[in-house]
Amino acid sequence: MTKNEVSTLKKGLQILELVKNHQGITLREVMDKHNLSKSTAFRLLTTLEEMGYVYKIHTQYFINHKMFCESFEKRSAMDWTSLRSIYQAANNLQMSTYIGKVDGTDLVMTQILHAPFQEPADTEIGNRSKLHLSALGKVILANLAEEPLASLLDKMSLERATKNTFQDSQLFRYHLKAIHQDGFAFDDEERNIGTRCIAVPVFRNMVVIAALAIAAPAEQISRSNIKQIVSKLNIGSKAITKEIETLVNIH
Repeated sequence: MTKNEVSTLKKGLQILELVKNHQGITLREVMDKHNLSKSTAFRLLTTLEEMGYVYKIHTQYFINHKMFCESFEKRSAMDWTSLRSIYQAANNLQMSTYIGKVDGTDLVMTQILHAPFQEPADTEIGNRSKLHLSALGKVILANLAEEPLASLLDKMSLERATKNTFQDSQLFRYHLKAIHQDGFAFDDEERNIGTRCIAVPVFRNMVVIAALAIAAPAEQISRSNIKQIVSKLNIGSKAITKEIETLVNIH
């Protein structure tokens, strides 16, 4: 250590860098990585938490991105990959897991996880499709307020992707009402033959902001296991909302 270094500050910054690079790190892991006593590691982590640079979920510490940008809503789409709750949902579901949001009349993928659910599928993030072609797009549409929904539907053209794609605008509106009542959307090979998808909405302040979904070969999703999948998706959706709120509200 040089004579001008402040050892405690240096340790704190090293831990901050460690949390940034190992999202979901535990107190024990911090102790081991930097050969710190439990009390020292705890004090440094607690100080960073109180200052808002990190936040804690159960026993794990995460970087608070809000301290490095204006707000969650202004971050790039890739920042969805930093939400640990999506990884937890994917591990719980054990199927390819997706987050998508609306951009005009398109659905844009903001997070995609395939087995073993440890790294985002970077090459697929940013992919676009028409809103009516997937469960993700349909469940977002179904939970929009009447005015923005009507505006979007007026701009949309129900292009066919497969023989199962909705093309009748009136029937599609009824379909969206049924989705809203059910609380989830089911894509029965409407975009790709051989693939089924189930999606639930993600809300913030009671407004739909995205959708969480799984997709799998048609034979893996049947009427008998839809309810179980929807239940797990809803748990994941609520966890995502909670994590977003934590990120936005930490000061």
